[in-house]
Amino acid sequence: MKIKKIALIIFLLVFALGAYFYISSEINRKSPSMANSQEDFKIEAANLLSEYEGNPAKANEKYLGKVILLRGNLKSVETDEKGFHTLVLGDNSSMSSIRCSMDNSVSVDVKALPIGVNIELRGECTGFNPDDLGLGADVVLNRCILIKTNKK
Repeated sequence: MKIKKIALIIFLLVFALGAYFYISSEINRKSPSMANSQEDFKIEAANLLSEYEGNPAKANEKYLGKVILLRGNLKSVETDEKGFHTLVLGDNSSMSSIRCSMDNSVSVDVKALPIGVNIELRGECTGFNPDDLGLGADVVLNRCILIKTNKK
């Protein structure tokens, strides 16, 4: 009887330690930086948007979860209440755009970028928000890093 209690206590301690290390490693796990990632596709912003608007299911099969090197014109820079930046790329005459959430582990002064400048960035495609309300469709890229800025 005493051996069963000791075995049960040891089992519970090992289980608790394993759970602790697993949970702490998952909480502290970091995504790999896009700076060291190889892109799966190189594409112009207008072409990516056009593919998604033409056939969202086919475009998702092709791009979803893939690293994309994207080139396009900067429409706007948005900053949320936590200080995270999103670069919006696309044509000013269209309501549709590509929303690129910047990787906050890489410091770049995105507020200094002039609107209309042609930029190149790398990010992971995470989806498409169709134009259901007439406000324009959005392709979404996350963990983006600025590669270069091409002055007009």
